[in-house]
Amino acid sequence: MLESENAVDIHLEAIEVLLNHILYVRGIYPSQIFKKRRVYNTPVFVSIFPPLNNYLASILRSAREFLLRRELQCLVVIVYQKENEPLESYQLQMETLEGRGQSTTEDPHLMEFEQQLRSAIYKLSERLKQLPKLPAGSCQFKVHLHTTQDAYVRFSHDSQYQEFPWLQAQTAESQHSQSISLLPLARVENVGLKVQALIHS
Repeated sequence: MLESENAVDIHLEAIEVLLNHILYVRGIYPSQIFKKRRVYNTPVFVSIFPPLNNYLASILRSAREFLLRRELQCLVVIVYQKENEPLESYQLQMETLEGRGQSTTEDPHLMEFEQQLRSAIYKLSERLKQLPKLPAGSCQFKVHLHTTQDAYVRFSHDSQYQEFPWLQAQTAESQHSQSISLLPLARVENVGLKVQALIHS
């Protein structure tokens, strides 16, 4: 049996790959700060820019805590020029698969997981190519983690997360994407967790 921490770490790596992929393909940062590498036998571009890497690491560290407690509902990447005026967003929905995907006998070398991740990256790339170009050099992004009220209260009082505090998002901002929903475009469903990506623009 895979330990829950191992399963969570595997999925965090997949989430990190998808986050980097979105930032690279959408041109949020210059392409020069990304380096090509292979993850799970898949060629991907990942950031080599320390400030961005530190931000992503803090997000993933927080997401890991919620995933371990099965309290992370979804992770949303919001791209914007002006605060509270999002241009597009990417939602990674999380769902724990009770009693499924935990056994290493079903996928001992994570071959099925690799295939699903490759497919997710390919589908995501195809969808992103169809989106209009973002304004060059003027876009920013932020990440929202959706969890329960109880989890947020407990988390915000945990001293080990005080260096990277989280704020509760305004309701109006979290409901911005009323226009177009492209897809359930990418799905990774294995190792005890289903991750489904959607684009709103």
